[in-house]
Order: sequence, then C-alpha cells, then structure tokens
Amino acid sequence: MHVDVIGGFLGSGKTTAILNLIEQGAFDPRKTVLLVNEFGQVGVDGALLGSGEGAVRELASGCICCSLKADFMLQIQEIAEVLAPEHLVVEPSGVASMRDILQAVTHERIAGLVDDIRTVLILDVADYDWFTQMSETFVNAQIGLAQLILLNKTDLAEWDAIAEVTADLERRNPDAVVLPTAYGVFSWDDVLPLLPPLPSPEGPTARLDGYEAFSRVLPETFRREALRSFFRAIAEGRFGDVRRAKGVFIVEDGCVRIDLASGRIQESPWSCAVSGRVNVIGQQLDEPALQDALAGAVAVRAPQGEGRDRAGN
Repeated sequence: MHVDVIGGFLGSGKTTAILNLIEQGAFDPRKTVLLVNEFGQVGVDGALLGSGEGAVRELASGCICCSLKADFMLQIQEIAEVLAPEHLVVEPSGVASMRDILQAVTHERIAGLVDDIRTVLILDVADYDWFTQMSETFVNAQIGLAQLILLNKTDLAEWDAIAEVTADLERRNPDAVVLPTAYGVFSWDDVLPLLPPLPSPEGPTARLDGYEAFSRVLPETFRREALRSFFRAIAEGRFGDVRRAKGVFIVEDGCVRIDLASGRIQESPWSCAVSGRVNVIGQQLDEPALQDALAGAVAVRAPQGEGRDRAGN
C-alpha cells in the first residue's frame, strides 16, 4: 500500500489540493482510500472529499498525532486488511505533527502494510510569517520532514514575498522540492523523480496546544446573505481568535461551500449530496455567540397555508 501524507496548517489548501489530484486522475478511486482527520466533532473535509468517488474514512474529534494516535493506527490496519487499497491518502488536521504521524505510519505494527511513504506540506504564502512564529520544534518538524512543499495561493501573493518564503524554506530544508502553486495544483509525474528520500521521523514530539473547535451538523436551510455576514463577523474576530472556518450549507437556491482562511472568504456552489455542516477552529472561541449567530441565519419559512385567504385562494 502506497501512503501519501498531505499535511499543512489550518487553511493552507489541503482539501483543495486533494480534490484537484482526484480530478486529475492521480489515483484510481476504486483502489484508493482517503483517511481524513478533522479537528472537531463534525468533519467538513471528509464530507467534501466523500462527495466524489472513492472510499473515505474519517477520524473526527481530535488530532491523530495525539488523542487519536491509537485509532489512527487501527484505522490503517483495518483499511489495509479489509479494503486492501493500492493507495492511502492521509489528510491530517491542520494542527497535527508530521513527526508523530510518520512515527505512527512507520511503527512496527504498520510498517509491514506500507510499501512506501510520500510527505507533502502545503503552506499559504500569506500565513508564512505567522506560521514560523509558532513553536520552533513544530515548525522545524513540519518543514524538515516534507519531501514536497507546496507554496500555495501564489496567485494572491507578490513575487517578492514568494521569493523570500521560498529562500527560507530552502534554507530550512535544502533537500525538499519547493513548488509554487495556486489551488494546490501539481502533478505527481513531474515531481516524483525529484523527491529526496523520506527523512527519519525520530526526534522529539512537536504538537500545538490551545486550539479548540466549534462544529455542528446543520440540516436547516440558511439565508445566503446572513451566512456571508456570519463569516465576515468571524473574520473580524467577533467570536474569538479564529484561524480557520469552513462549511457547506443548504441555502434557498441550492447548496454552497464557504471557507475562511488567512482572513479571506471564498464562496462556491456545492453539491447537496452531503448534509450541511460547519467547523470553526481557533482559540478562546465564544461558542454561545457562534451558536446564536448561526441560529439567526436560518431561513424562516412561512407556516403552511399562510398568505392564503379563508377560501384557500
């Protein structure tokens, strides 16, 4: 079984990159399993990826590098023994430690099930300075263990900033392939011959603490404009220090996907194949205020029969 670990901090573009790989036909959906870890009780990424072909397994309500590590290893065993895919794509949560994930995948319980491992780190140019100011152990492990680094969202960045971040990444990990991208688009055929050997995962653990999630399944129909106002309020910091917010929602005329990352809000139409849901990740979240704001965005339907006269006209 070939394993790809596609990691990156919150909002860097992991799910979009995987969706693009699926669209390119980079792996056969009949022989591939996507294992998604969402930091929150309700997963959004698994729902997005699961709207297409292929099997999706989801580990929600935690981080596979810490509280769910045993479940993660068990899932890999079950996937290999029951589904027997040729390819396993792992999307860790945005706060997961690449070192801990690789230690789990190369553990003696798992190693015999894995043929090879490729590691991808996706970074947002606009968030890079903020990213590198976090725990030095965490940052060095994320960058140092990546064979391929996608410097993403370059379509929204100045070339001077792209060059500066690229130079810093090459200094921190001179062996990795650093590739500027937009929407996480790349070709495995192009980069595979350039990848260095997998770095050793040995070393101290590198985890981020202090993050929490507000997540809900949302069967209700929402007003589109009210959802836009809700995400603008999140971006303005009215519900705490939010690093990432995303959701799929049922609206009056269909379904919509809304993402907030790096202070930017993106909206796109989406299939109604999955139930509505939202996940907000950050620190010191005001959950009651988030709940009230969502309730206020629900579309109010007129009671049955309202608007008709007594004759039924």
